[in-house]
Amino acid sequence: MATIGELEQQAGIGSTDAERTAFWQRFRHLEGKACLDAGVAELKRVIAGHDGTAPRATRQRRERWPAPTHDEQAALRAYAVRHGRRWKSILGNVWMGGPPHDDGGILRRLRNTHGPTWLQSYRLPKADMRSGPDGSAAVSSEQAGQVKER
Repeated sequence: MATIGELEQQAGIGSTDAERTAFWQRFRHLEGKACLDAGVAELKRVIAGHDGTAPRATRQRRERWPAPTHDEQAALRAYAVRHGRRWKSILGNVWMGGPPHDDGGILRRLRNTHGPTWLQSYRLPKADMRSGPDGSAAVSSEQAGQVKER
């Protein structure tokens, strides 16, 4: 089942509030569900008229990004340790051009390949949020056995 936004996009309705409002104004005399049903039926009719086929529900797939490399994961862990629990919002702000501009080349490359949307859904494993005894970057549970004491 397609969302109303997807149907509007397929029908060629613009994404601005003014364009969407102009489309839906035709149905304002109807109440509640009847208004939505009439609007959806019109959207499906317009879509069918564009390509000459019967209207059908389309499902958009979520985009899959490649898993971060070991270096990228280490850079994300280090950034998370350095900035604390709000690390993703801080990094997202940096990726959009805001301060503190402290993302290195690895994180910048990750921004270019995966983007801010990926960052919002990314989760570090819980074990990776620990920092080393000397305050160094987090160490995964796999690597914890390989760390030597000084």
